[in-house]
Amino acid sequence: MLHPVKPERTTSNKLLKSINQQKVLRLIYTEGPISRVELADKTGLTQQTITNIVNRLLEDDYLLETDPIAGNSGRKPIPLVVKTGEMYAIGIELAIKYVRGTLIDFHHNTIHEIKEQVQAYNDVEHPLEYVTRIVDELMKWVPKPQQLKGIGCSIQGLVDSKQGVVIYSPGLRWKKFPLKERLEARYNLPIYLENDVNLLAIVENLKGHLADSVNNVTIKLDYGIGGALVLNKQLCTGSSHVAGEFGHYKAFSPEDTPVCHCGAKGCLTTLASVSGLKRNAGLTPESFAEQLDAGEEQALALLHKIEPAIGTALSNVITFFNPDHVLLTGKLIDVLGPRLITILEKRIYSTIPESCRGVKLVYLPQTPNESTSAGGLVVNHFFDVPLESLSL
Repeated sequence: MLHPVKPERTTSNKLLKSINQQKVLRLIYTEGPISRVELADKTGLTQQTITNIVNRLLEDDYLLETDPIAGNSGRKPIPLVVKTGEMYAIGIELAIKYVRGTLIDFHHNTIHEIKEQVQAYNDVEHPLEYVTRIVDELMKWVPKPQQLKGIGCSIQGLVDSKQGVVIYSPGLRWKKFPLKERLEARYNLPIYLENDVNLLAIVENLKGHLADSVNNVTIKLDYGIGGALVLNKQLCTGSSHVAGEFGHYKAFSPEDTPVCHCGAKGCLTTLASVSGLKRNAGLTPESFAEQLDAGEEQALALLHKIEPAIGTALSNVITFFNPDHVLLTGKLIDVLGPRLITILEKRIYSTIPESCRGVKLVYLPQTPNESTSAGGLVVNHFFDVPLESLSL
C-alpha cells in the first residue's frame, strides 16, 4: 500500500529543522552571549534539540563558545555568540549620479568602500556594468570566498523584492529589470534588493532605532520623499509595491502649489523634498537653513508653509496606523535637524488623538550610508526565520 504522505512529512521535518535552527541562530545573534539553557527557555525547544542545533552551527563555523559563566555549583554555562566578524556582505547603492559599494562584516563594520560618479546611464546595461565592476573589486577584500554571504542592493525606484525585479526606475533606465537573476547568474550568491526607504526600515527594525518597536513608520525627506510601514514586525509593501509613498500625500492646497511630477497638485514632495525645494523655491537645504539663520522673512514664511504640511500629514498617518514609533531621516532632517523636529513634535502631539500619544518620534541626525544598509539587508536575511510572523 502506498503512503503518499511520507514525502510531505519528510519535507515538513526538514522545514521544521530549518525553522528551529534559524530561530536559535537569530536569538544568539540578537541576544548573545547566551547559554544553551537560556536558548531552550526562550525558544521552548528541548535541551536535546538545542544541543543538536548548536552542534551543527558550531560545525558550520557560525558560532563561538565564550568563557564559561561562574556559578554556585554544577556545570558552568558556556555562552554562545555568532562569529559576526568572520562573515561578510556587500551592499550596493544605485543612485542617479553615482554607484557606491561597501563591504561590511556582520558587526556592521565597514571593511572597504568604493564610489563611482556617473554622468549619465547610456542604456539599460550601463548601471549593471558599474555594479559588477564595484562588486568584483570588493570581493578582493574578503579573506575567504565562503565568508561572503550575499549582495544587497538599495534601489531608488519601485522594487519587487520577492521576485528580485526593479519594476520602474527611470533614472537607471530600468523597467521590469531582473537584477536579482542577473547578479545570481554571475556570482552564485544570495542577492537581495529593496527600495531605499523600505531597506532603511528593515535594518532599523532588526538592530537599530526601531528594534524595540512592533508597529512603526519611517519617513525619508530627501531628494524625493519616501515612506515605509511596518505592522506587527512585518514590512507592508502594498499590492503593487507602492505602500508608503508619503511624498504624494496631498498636504498642500492645490491652488497654492505647482503641479507635481506625478501630474497631481498638492503633493508633499513639491516643497518638502530636496528636489521640490530646488525646483519650486530655488533653494538647497543648506541655503534654506542659512536664510532661516539670518531671519529672512521669505524663508521663515516657507518654513511655516512646509512644517504644517509635514506635521499634519504625519498626524493623519499616526492616527490611521497607530504606530508605536515614527522615524524621520533624509537630507532635510540632516540639515534642518532640531529646528524642524521641535516644531513638528509640538504640532503632532497637539493634533493626534489622546489614544495615540504614546507614539515616540525619533530621528537620525545623519542619513545612513545606503550601501551599508544594503549590506545589512544580507545580514537580516541570513538570520531570517522562514514562515514566521517575525520577518524583519
